Parts: sequence; C-alpha cells; structure tokens
Amino acid sequence: MPKRCRPLLGTFVEITADREEAIESAFDAVDQVHRLMSAHERNSDLSRINRFAHLRSIEVHELTARVLERALYWARESGGAFDPLRAGSAAIRHNLMPCHADQPQPEAAHWTWLELQGCSVRLMKPACIDLGGIAKGFAVDRAIDALRRAGCERGLVNAGGDLRGFGAEAWPVTIVDPLARSSVAALELKDAALATSAGLPDTSGAGLSFDHLGGSNPRWTSVSVVARSGCDADALTKIVWCATTELGSLLAAAGARALAICHDGRVEPVCETAEVDA
Repeated sequence: MPKRCRPLLGTFVEITADREEAIESAFDAVDQVHRLMSAHERNSDLSRINRFAHLRSIEVHELTARVLERALYWARESGGAFDPLRAGSAAIRHNLMPCHADQPQPEAAHWTWLELQGCSVRLMKPACIDLGGIAKGFAVDRAIDALRRAGCERGLVNAGGDLRGFGAEAWPVTIVDPLARSSVAALELKDAALATSAGLPDTSGAGLSFDHLGGSNPRWTSVSVVARSGCDADALTKIVWCATTELGSLLAAAGARALAICHDGRVEPVCETAEVDA
C-alpha cells in the first residue's frame, strides 16, 4: 500500500492509503493546520492571538476556532486539568515554544481568560496559548477526512505517534517505552485514533522530564489514549496525567480508554471505561 512521509507539525507525518493520488490531499490538510496553529509561524492564527489578543479581538480561521472551542470544552469538563493557557505559560517558561519579539510575557495562566465568540478570539490578560496538546490530533483527523473524501477505503495517518486508522481491517500499532525505547504494548486500531504523551529526555541526561505536562504520576513514563477522534485522544492524554477524579466519565464520554507505561516497563490500564466505538 502506498506510503509517504513529510516533516510537518514539528515532527514527521506518515500517511498510508489505498489510493496513492489521495495522499497529497491529506498532506495538504495537515499543512493547513500547521500554518494556522503553529507557534513557530509568526503570522499563524495562534501567534497572532498570543501577540495581540490581549489588546483587541483577533479574527481566526474557522478551523482554528473549532480547535479552540474543543480545547475550551475539555478545559471546562476536566475542571482545568486540560488548560491551553497554563500549557502555554509553561512552554514559554521552559523554552519549549518561541516568544516572538512583540509578544508579551504571559500574565494569565488559566483557560477562563480566553474568550471565543464564533471566529473572534480575545484574551483578558496577556497570555500564551499552546495548542500542541490538541492540534496535532486535529490535523490527523483532517487528514483522515481528506483520504475518505478522495475515495480511500483504508488509510492510516501517523503524526509523530498520534495515529488514526480506518478501513475494514484493523491497523496493528505498537507503543514504545520512552526510557528503554522498546515496544511494550501492541494494539489494533479499527476506525479509531491513538495519542501518546510521554516524558522527554532531561537536558541533564538523567532520565525523563515532565515539565511540559500539566501533571505527572511518579509510576508512569507515558500515557496513551485510544478514542474515536485524534483531537480528543490528544487532549485526553494530558487529562489522564492530571488524574482528575472525573477521569472515568470523561474517557467514557469520548468513547475512550487509556493505558500507562510504568518506569519498570509494565503496561497499566488507567481505569475501566467504555469500549471505543467506530
């Protein structure tokens, strides 16, 4: 089956499909999300929000508005366990995303300071939004939609470990231990998505750092979520790290299930939830 790979979204995006001519349209869909929501693109919707939305309302593309709306949904439903403003403040603090020359240092680090009305965005205080916890999954969803519109009956999109597959046959995938760099879990994706959030190599070279995550569990090195959409799977991995008491109901609402990899390499189911439906 034809397969192509390109650097996008700060990672490598690999697309496999049963119609080779459809793959280009799927890459175009991913590229559009990158141009709209990358913090590294100075004139992206996201960068314009971070630079100017504390001064005036910023009009954004409807795709950006959809992702912001979903981010606010998960922030509200999780009681702030998922928070794109807190994530942005932490990313700036730890030099994980750029702060442009005319971008103020964030004062606000709470999702309630973000207002969205249609495609109009306003920040109540200088703040930094990081959509890295949800936009990559959304880009995967958009690529899948593009493949289906082009007539594909089977396809898989992998954006640096955020995956979604569709078709009559399940796609075999593996989850890698971020410490040992070896495969520790095998899954099959059938009309479903998988997202993983893991510790990153510490700059000192000693183990993993979890500074980029809103929470951490001392037993875990990574968390993976299987859900109906890549967007929701991506957001839910951050919520699982925060271990909110409503986690079971949040996973069930998204038709999701979660697992974690422990420091000793064991795979640990996070909680019992509903099965993932197509």
